[in-house]
Amino acid sequence: MSNIGYRRDIDGLRAFAVLPVLFAHAGLPGFSGGFVGVDVFFVISGYLITGILLREIGEDRFSLTSFYERRARRILPALFAVLIVSLAVGWFVLPPEPLKELAQSVLATLLFVSNIWFWRSTEDYFGSDADWQPLLHTWSLSVEEQFYLGFPLLLCLLASRGRSLTLLAVAGISALSLGLSIWATKAQPFANYFLTPTRVWELGLGALIALAGVARVRRVWLLELAAGAGLAMILAAVFLYDASTPFPGMAALLPCIGAAALIWVGGQRQTAAGRLLSWRPFVAVGLISYSLYLWHWPVLVLFRLLHGGAELPLALALQAVALSLVLAWLSWGFVEAPFRRPTPQGFSRRGLVRTLGAVATLVVSVALVINVNKGMPSRLPESLFATYQNAIKRTPEQRRCMGLSPAEGLCEFGVAAEDGASVDYLLWGDSHAGAFLPGFERWLQDRKRRGVAAVKSACAPLLGVVRMEMGASHGCDTFNAQVMEMLEQRDDLNTVILVARWALVVEGTRSPGESGPPAVMAPASGQSARQIAAAGDPASHNFELVASGLADTVARIRATGREVVIVEGLPEIPFSVPMAIVSAEFVGAQLQAAPTREDVEARNRRANAIFDALAEEFQVQRQSLVPELCRPRCQIQASGMPLYRDDDHLSAFGSERLVPDLLDRIPAG
Repeated sequence: MSNIGYRRDIDGLRAFAVLPVLFAHAGLPGFSGGFVGVDVFFVISGYLITGILLREIGEDRFSLTSFYERRARRILPALFAVLIVSLAVGWFVLPPEPLKELAQSVLATLLFVSNIWFWRSTEDYFGSDADWQPLLHTWSLSVEEQFYLGFPLLLCLLASRGRSLTLLAVAGISALSLGLSIWATKAQPFANYFLTPTRVWELGLGALIALAGVARVRRVWLLELAAGAGLAMILAAVFLYDASTPFPGMAALLPCIGAAALIWVGGQRQTAAGRLLSWRPFVAVGLISYSLYLWHWPVLVLFRLLHGGAELPLALALQAVALSLVLAWLSWGFVEAPFRRPTPQGFSRRGLVRTLGAVATLVVSVALVINVNKGMPSRLPESLFATYQNAIKRTPEQRRCMGLSPAEGLCEFGVAAEDGASVDYLLWGDSHAGAFLPGFERWLQDRKRRGVAAVKSACAPLLGVVRMEMGASHGCDTFNAQVMEMLEQRDDLNTVILVARWALVVEGTRSPGESGPPAVMAPASGQSARQIAAAGDPASHNFELVASGLADTVARIRATGREVVIVEGLPEIPFSVPMAIVSAEFVGAQLQAAPTREDVEARNRRANAIFDALAEEFQVQRQSLVPELCRPRCQIQASGMPLYRDDDHLSAFGSERLVPDLLDRIPAG
């Protein structure tokens, strides 16, 4: 079995893991797949920890207490420092709701369940909400610690039964985990990214190298080839992958096998790749890699807040990178190193427990106070807090009605049924349609009419077409099919109003300044996301699929004799409007300029071309908020109130202000 000593090349490999993560998150060009550095870390961790465990078990000196003490010395001091600083800075720069979410994520991080918390709260590592979560990156720490809760015990139980059985067991568990991850790539993509069961195989791959030992290879050229190929595999993933890559699943094999090859070869001899990894600057970065990983994301979130947008200009991104490196060096020298050393130079076990226990108590107490007090709104001027709360709030109808299918009973709006008004209008679409609900309700009340809404997030009214990055379990195809079936069975609902974020589904790409994964459209049955992505530019497929799906939707509605109204895309703003407005007044952050009408029309040109064709073929009506909002610079607030609740959805105020006038232009049904 393995006997692992210090290896400079592994510290260098850590640099090749953490730097791509840092550069990718900072938005530096060329590092779109830098997130795979986390997977490289998992392989390294599995190898090193397994080697240590095997040595101690083989020498009959393994102790769970000693193992977790070492983990605490390694993980907790720098983590506590980041948590304390994040809470302190958040107090001065975050609005109440984000500060409350930060406090909740602090508690989840301390319990090493932040991967579960962020999976449930953001549902998308690459989504726009993720850009503002200072502790999002701690999900990977939780995965590791959850893995190491049971893995040492498994090795102890299997050690007496021989290496072959241990190898077989770890290989079997890893294979099951990989299979689960491959399945979840399509079925549960968000859970696949965050949760431990679909990541176990990456740690297991490193563990298998330690378990198997080093099978000596005499052919130097073969070792050079394997090491070079391993490094190339990691770099290929870093440079070629992006947010649209289905991940982890099969795609994660490339960087993980690359890391495994470098570790395996480096245990036999130094190759050209090994000499590169052992270069002093890379080793130096590798030594501070843990602190660098911890500090970089809160630093980036702070820079985004002060900048007023998620996408940092290159100069600011480089400043954030530099600050992260400085903080990592300080953290390693003054926090990590002292706690790693036992007495007499450092902390004894008792001193460690007392110190970390006291700090943990303090951090938990502060986080609980912030959480109980709902983000301490008293920090903001009362009028500013009211403005922010009104902008981000969802109405009870929005919370209740989003996602309800016809089988569950759609929400009705407008005057009461006993008033005798017929149900004339159906509002059908995605979360942009959901944002229309307050204005839809007011309009129906004013006109003494009734209507129903079929609204589901990330579910444009396209028959037979789905967004693959949402996963098969999202159920958009079933939802839309039920809505269409309802229309074909009912005699009322004379007018159907279709609302969606058309630019996103047609182009596939996010709007300028917005991070997040592309919207990869695919037939509801047939091609997988991987096949769609492999065929070329997803935007070209999206245009064809959206045109076909929307034409099918409109044709079937018109076949029932109903009128169809398509509401063109809302202007997309390259920053969170409420956050930017509050940050501008609260901390003096820069308030960026909104896009112009020309920008909006360019972004929606292909979507509007689809509407042109449908209007000609099916006599579809079209309405738009763009002429009213963009004259020529797009308006983001009115009467001191934000018109958006984020970067692309109308706030309740914006909906009530804008939607009734838009719907008034629809001829009476």
